[in-house]
Parts: sequence; structure tokens; C-alpha cells
Amino acid sequence: MESKIKSDTFQIAVSDKEQSRLGIGTTSQASERTIYYYAEKTEDGLLYIQALNGNFVPAGEKNPIELEKFVERYKPEPLIYYNKVKPAVDDIQHNLGKAELHLKNNNTEKAEKDYKKVLEVSSKNVKAIFGLGITYLSGGKIEEAGAVFNEIMALDLAFDAEHTHLFNEFGIKMRKAGMLDKSIEYYNKALKLNEGDDHLHFNVARIYCEIEEYERARECLEKSLEINPDFSESIKMLEYIDRLVKNKNNK
Repeated sequence: MESKIKSDTFQIAVSDKEQSRLGIGTTSQASERTIYYYAEKTEDGLLYIQALNGNFVPAGEKNPIELEKFVERYKPEPLIYYNKVKPAVDDIQHNLGKAELHLKNNNTEKAEKDYKKVLEVSSKNVKAIFGLGITYLSGGKIEEAGAVFNEIMALDLAFDAEHTHLFNEFGIKMRKAGMLDKSIEYYNKALKLNEGDDHLHFNVARIYCEIEEYERARECLEKSLEINPDFSESIKMLEYIDRLVKNKNNK
């Protein structure tokens, strides 16, 4: 097995044993339970392991693991993968695809229904959480979108680079919906996790500019240009703010 997985990509379910003791003193008894995980070896040769939730869906962070430790510690569970994990994951992908298509066609009611189907079996599915939030904002459900915002803010995985497109779309829709305070909080958390992102500084500057806090907007744009001096959008906005402030001072 080891020689094969050194060269191939794969997805599989594996198990580990957890030892514990129940009771106190002389009445205590040893107990053992089986814990299932999802493992994936990617094209770049990296191996990751991820917990499976009660619905046999991968959930939470993907943790890198060395091949030798993986082979030594975990037992392959192909029947669990093909009978439980793969059907559950395929069903999630199917519902996500339907939801995205409904949202693209502005059918927010059906999109909401399909995103919620995903969240019923995978409550921390980042794509479904963002998708539901974007659906709410597209349908004018600001209060419901605020609840999704709170969930996103508590979920660091939502700020990972792999979700950049959804992150940006949700942030833009919040700003356009007038959720400006929440938008600033949203982007500032992202900056704490990735301070070197010039686009994040630019997005915060846009919000400050919209609420006419031009000095704060300038600070954000200057930080953006420190990171990327050729960022044309930041240059243009900085020039715009300079003209705006100059005109106000001349009145």
C-alpha cells in the first residue's frame, strides 16, 4: 500500500482507535472507540486528514500529515468511504451545484432551499454558508444575512484563500446593501489573518470613502500601495480622494 500511495493521488476513509477509561478507581473500565477520518493526497504530493462528522461528511480543518505517520497510525476503511462518505459528498456537490444555478438565475427561494439542504448534513460547509448569505442579500433578507455574517465571523476557515471569490462577493453585497459597519468588521478580520493582501486594504478604503471618512480611506489605500505600488485601482481612488478633499477645502 505504501509504495502505491507515494505516487498516486487518492481519497479514502480511515479509522483510528481512541482509548479512554470510564468510572473511578477500582470500578473503572477501559473503553475503546473508533473514530473515522477522511484522507486525501493531492496532485502536489501533500497528504491531508480531516475529521468526519456524524453524517460521514468531511468537516473542519484539513491537517497535513506525513506519509509514514499516516500509514503507521490509520487503518484504511474503503467500505466506509464508498458506502457512506462518497455518496454524502456527491450529494453535497449536487445540491451546491443546483443552488448556484438557482442563484445565477435569480431564483433565491430555490437557492436558499438547496443551500440549507447542504447545511443540514454539513453545518460548517463554507461554500454553503457563503452561498446562503449571498442568497439572502440578493433577496433583500438583511436580517437573515446578518445572522450568516455572525456565523462567518466565528469561522476562520471562511477566510482561507480557497474561498476568496465567495468572500469577496459576500463582502461586496454587504456593502451595497448598506451593511457598512459589518463590512468594515468583516474585512478587518480578514486583514488580521492576511495583512499583506492589497485588495483587502482597498476594499476597506472603499467603505470608508462611502461613509466619507476620507483620512481612514487614505490610510488604507496607502497600505495597499505599500504592498503593491502598481495597484491602479488604489492609485485612482487616492487621486479621487485628493481632488474631493481639495474641492471641499476650497469652498
